[in-house]
Amino acid sequence: MNRKNPSGAGPARKARTDRRRSVPLQSKIGRENFPAIWLPVLSRNHLTSDVNTDLSNLSNGAIQRIIQQCVNDKPVVEIARYFQITRQRVYQFINPFRESGEYPVLRQSGRKSQAIDDRAEELILATYQSNNIGPIHLEKKIEETHGIHIPHNRIYRVLLNHGLVEINMKKRQQRKYVRYEHTHSMSMGQGDWKEFELKGSKKWLIAFMDDSSRLITCYGVFDSPTTENTLTVLNQGFQM
Repeated sequence: MNRKNPSGAGPARKARTDRRRSVPLQSKIGRENFPAIWLPVLSRNHLTSDVNTDLSNLSNGAIQRIIQQCVNDKPVVEIARYFQITRQRVYQFINPFRESGEYPVLRQSGRKSQAIDDRAEELILATYQSNNIGPIHLEKKIEETHGIHIPHNRIYRVLLNHGLVEINMKKRQQRKYVRYEHTHSMSMGQGDWKEFELKGSKKWLIAFMDDSSRLITCYGVFDSPTTENTLTVLNQGFQM
């Protein structure tokens, strides 16, 4: 049977429930120290469907689609909502296009590489031949001897161009991030201990997170990080 509003306007609507998945930061352990707090879990797997955040950067192709939608008289509000950007951001793309007729292109991020002048290159090679030391020590040696500061990254590039050092994997272009994440929930979990101070006394916090959903399944606060306390919290997470 439908309930009616006191005003008689019709059946009452059910209150909208918050669909965000929440994690109770209160467990059976340490209940006297922590009040009941519920926090939303922002997951990489889009568990929080009502969070309107831009999870990815716009590409040049997306900018062209935004401009094309504006040309086709699509409302700016709908375009901004679809691409999860602000209306001002949409106008930043469409206004230059209306003035020049060309699609704007995103600039490459990061600082531009500075060219190495011949004098600095000769100084680096001469100092290396006389001392036979690495880029970091060469940086200090040149600054102490000649009063000139040359970053060790630039020194490394000079030595690498002349075949005086081997390729350092840390200096290579950053590789694309590979996400190692299990497909199914509760197939693997991650946990760790963290020491903190509470009311003037040191406590230890342990928490476990599901590797797939990134959900914090359980946690506990103890006086010391022991194996027994770890198993207690872990068993608590299995019973949820």
